[in-house]
Amino acid sequence: MTTAYVADTGVFVRCGGPDKDKFQRLRRAVRQAGSTLRIPQRVYEELGGDPAADAYHSGNIPYPDGFEEGWIVVAEELDYTKPVVSTVMDETRRFIANETDRDEDNIEKADTALVGLAAQLLDTEEADNVVLLTTDKPAGQAAEALLPQYGFNDRIDFRYVNVQYLEPLTADEFR
Repeated sequence: MTTAYVADTGVFVRCGGPDKDKFQRLRRAVRQAGSTLRIPQRVYEELGGDPAADAYHSGNIPYPDGFEEGWIVVAEELDYTKPVVSTVMDETRRFIANETDRDEDNIEKADTALVGLAAQLLDTEEADNVVLLTTDKPAGQAAEALLPQYGFNDRIDFRYVNVQYLEPLTADEFR
C-alpha cells in the first residue's frame, strides 16, 4: 500500500528554514523513512521557486537542498481536465471561503491545489492513501470532508503541522 505525503508552504515556514532544528528534524524523518514530501506547483511558487526552471530547481528557493536530495518533490501539473480534480478544487475553494468567512476569490490557489493533488493521486491510483501535511486547518478539513464524496473513504489523513507535531517528529511518522 502506497502513501503519498503532500505538504503545503506553511509546513516549511513553520519549520523556520533549513538551518533550524525543526526543519532538520523533518528532513531527517522523511529521509530515514525513505519517503518524500510532494508539493503542488503552486506551493513551489509560494516557496520562491520558478516553475519554468529546468527540473523545478531554482536559485531563489530557500530550500534547494530538499529538492536536490530528493525528499521534497514538485508534483506533476494538476490535470484540470479530470472532473474529480477540477470539481474538488472548486469545492475546496467554497469550503474554505465558508469556513473562514472570506470571498471565494480571495482563497489562495495553493490551498485548493493541495486538495486537488490529493484527489489526483488517489484518482490515478498513484497512491492508495494521502497524508496532507498543512498548517491550514480549513484546507485539511476540506480534504477530509470532500474526498470521501468521491469514493476516497478512509484514504485521506489531515495532519495539522504545529510545533507540537514537529517537536517529537521521527521517521515512524512517514512509514
